[in-house]
Amino acid sequence: SSDAEDRLCAFTSNPQGVEPLPANEQPGVVLENGTIRCSHGSRCYGLWEKKADGEMHLLTQGCWTHLHECQADRCILVTEKLSSTQKGSYRFCCCSHDLCNANYTEAPPTADTPALKPMRTDGQAEQTGEKFNLRLIPEERHSSLSCFYPLSWQLIGRGRYGAVFRGSLNERCVAAKLFGSANRQNYVNERSIYCVPLLQQHDNIARFLTANERTTADGRPEFLIIMEYYPHGCLSHYLSLHTVDWLTCCRMTHGVTRGLAFLHTELHRGDQHKPAVAHRDLTSRNVLVRADLSCVLADFGLSMRLTGPRPCRPGDDDTMAISEVGTVRYMSPEVLGGALNLRDCESALKQVDVYALGLLYWESFRRCSDLFPGEAVPEYQLAFQAELGNHPSFEDMQSLVVREKHRPRFPEAWKENSLLLRSLKDTMEDCWDQDAEARLTAQCAEERLYELTLTQVTNSHAPDMNPNTSLKQRAQL
Repeated sequence: SSDAEDRLCAFTSNPQGVEPLPANEQPGVVLENGTIRCSHGSRCYGLWEKKADGEMHLLTQGCWTHLHECQADRCILVTEKLSSTQKGSYRFCCCSHDLCNANYTEAPPTADTPALKPMRTDGQAEQTGEKFNLRLIPEERHSSLSCFYPLSWQLIGRGRYGAVFRGSLNERCVAAKLFGSANRQNYVNERSIYCVPLLQQHDNIARFLTANERTTADGRPEFLIIMEYYPHGCLSHYLSLHTVDWLTCCRMTHGVTRGLAFLHTELHRGDQHKPAVAHRDLTSRNVLVRADLSCVLADFGLSMRLTGPRPCRPGDDDTMAISEVGTVRYMSPEVLGGALNLRDCESALKQVDVYALGLLYWESFRRCSDLFPGEAVPEYQLAFQAELGNHPSFEDMQSLVVREKHRPRFPEAWKENSLLLRSLKDTMEDCWDQDAEARLTAQCAEERLYELTLTQVTNSHAPDMNPNTSLKQRAQL
């Protein structure tokens, strides 16, 4: 089949030790008959465990977005070592025809196990100064996994620009983002943003450890960003599996907002200068959740340093890159409509971030159990999922958000006009206002979320004020 077509693959999601992605985060559309309709250019893959008695046990099947050595028209299994701690014998394949991963053929054994191809280990961690030493598993012919995946590292997610693994670095549990050669600029940009002065001192910015480059067996460059491991994964994944109470939801969203407000702020401390930075791809997938359920901003591959009011002239090479960036679902009306204020890029790009922040609030508070007293909490939904499904097109979003001025609908349970609900809904609406200049700043949104954390929700949604709340804060609520 042509790479321009959607690929239909057999689908099973039960990887050992990894929580399955919700359907709205799979790299394709999961169908009811045990198949998945993959995105353009994808291949199919399968992973089996070979038991001691020779029986093959299926672990997982689905879409494979790393295309290296996936040209076969059928599933030819090769031996795959997943981890130094996993003792089983695993078999992997990826292939390029519809449903080619539904059945398999075992490859003949190789004569020898090739030597390790080590990664450069002379790099210094840019923030911590610690040495890093990532070992690779043996390279095996035909194996798309073993040619570049680090030993003992487990695939935990995929994004537009790379795959994410969990593993260990100097006995420390970490996550690694692997970028292919086609996404080098996103790697360079993300590494650059993580190294902005003062950024790593903030509690709501993902912790960067180091970055490095390496070469695959066939000579292609690949790029790694190593960062702190966040056990609950991204916010959308956590909320798809769990509901949260009022205080937890407020603290999670306040942490995101606090991180964004810091990102947007220009700072001078001694001889260090932190420029304002626009995230430009703020989504619930680009927010990570710590073990204590506090949240951090991550994924800065599209972020941009802001250097004060800066006009962007039509026709400039950078204008399109500045004005049409991000995840379609979270694009603001002015980005979708081609009406971004290029006379003042700094303010305009901050306003784009705040629009997405409002959608993130909606996704989060719909999973707050205290806001649905006496009834079931709705299933998790991405913004506009009810209207446009899992894969909205740019044109669909443009029609809905720009022409119809539509926003996610508030649940029926929120129609009660209590002070708490009015404040919450006003905050969302003030973030996603159609008029970009009328939106809250991230700093103002942070203040509002902080005030909400001081409010104790009751079964009637009436706010019970914390006795330590100031009179000014009580008046504002």
